[in-house]
Amino acid sequence: MAKDIVLATDGSAYSLQAARYIAQSGLLPEGGVVRVLYVAASLPSQVGRFVDAQSIRDWYDEESAKVLEPTAEVLRQAGVPHETESRIGFAPQEITRYADEVDAHMIVMGAHGRGVLLDAVIGSVAGRVLALTRRPVLLIQHQGDDPAQ
Repeated sequence: MAKDIVLATDGSAYSLQAARYIAQSGLLPEGGVVRVLYVAASLPSQVGRFVDAQSIRDWYDEESAKVLEPTAEVLRQAGVPHETESRIGFAPQEITRYADEVDAHMIVMGAHGRGVLLDAVIGSVAGRVLALTRRPVLLIQHQGDDPAQ
């Protein structure tokens, strides 16, 4: 039985709120692990002509750490078992692929809550994840005007 939860994070206050929700709700089944995932967009291929491959890898590692650490810290302070993972690519595909790889119980994401019309016009990562996966997806929307609450 799948027990792990994939928490997709982009480093926003919405993602931190989703981590707090997991920590406070008892959502994680006993024996499960929250797998915090950050997906960085690929740099344009032309960058490789001007910057060496190691510098690019170092930059991705730094950016990933900046995004993953605050979310992991929320879970760490609450005593929630977790692991972090970073990927490079198209976020919706990488999120669903990772959830399949780890046989996740569900995918949790912070929702920016811009509204149905705006999301329909410009799309959203959450909407695309919903379209790509058969796993349950829980969207945590901020409460009130301050997502940091």
